[in-house]
Amino acid sequence: MKKVLLTLALVSGLTASAQIAEVTSVEPLLRGVESEMYYPVLSQDGTKMLYSSVNYSGLKMYDFVDNVSMKISDEDRAGLDASFSRDGKSIYFVAQKKKGNINMRQAKSFNLATKKIEAISAEGRVVMRPMALKGGVMTTVDDKVVSTAQKETTVRTSGTQLFISRNGVEKAYTPVAESAGYLWESLSPDGTKVMFFAAGTGIVITDLNGKVLNMLGNYEFPVWYGNDHIVAQNADDNGYQHTSSQIVIMKADGSKIQELTRPESMAMNPTASIAAGKIVYNTIDGRLYQMNITLK
Repeated sequence: MKKVLLTLALVSGLTASAQIAEVTSVEPLLRGVESEMYYPVLSQDGTKMLYSSVNYSGLKMYDFVDNVSMKISDEDRAGLDASFSRDGKSIYFVAQKKKGNINMRQAKSFNLATKKIEAISAEGRVVMRPMALKGGVMTTVDDKVVSTAQKETTVRTSGTQLFISRNGVEKAYTPVAESAGYLWESLSPDGTKVMFFAAGTGIVITDLNGKVLNMLGNYEFPVWYGNDHIVAQNADDNGYQHTSSQIVIMKADGSKIQELTRPESMAMNPTASIAAGKIVYNTIDGRLYQMNITLK
């Protein structure tokens, strides 16, 4: 009970002057059942959640409805880029194994009905995180696109290039030329905006022609919360380890930002589902928390 009260204390006081959302509750997940839980990923409807170990080894799924966890894969790095399919019936991930002195990766899918794992791609040195699309998935293997889906708008990054594909035609853009590289690219749910993280700059929002609409600041691990809001991590370090980390929510147009946890909460790696009205994150010591919020 004391730990739950402490958790609530870490968010109390932040919502009193909130301009974006009200935090209605915060609760631990799988407390006393699992340990060493990191990198949560919610399904779109918020009924399921993926999570992994501190070094991304192995992948598990928690079902909020049935209150059970199951192993998806025990392969190396399976928790690094995991995601759910659009319909929530499959899980996509990238597994890694050594061949001699070389790390080889392969994109795979796990069917929740059959419990079977199938390869999505061939093995390669660099396999990017699978992107769930209508009727399938897209990934890249050594910078070559592999897709099992219908043609639709997609985004991917490679180095300091942002690739946007529309109607089967892919174009490359460099919205932030001075960056050391782009990460965590994604489309807004309505498919009209692109978000990515540019090293040295932070979160960038562009239109589908690569034109910068907004730069939101040096926040990490951004995820969409609907089409107009973004949840992200705000962390500091001393060059060796994190000294503070908190979860924030912001307007995609850059007009407002709100702290959802305090810096000393050491909350990080957020995932969100606007359909379920919740955010899940892990703390630095491998505990998972669910935060329920209501937009104002």
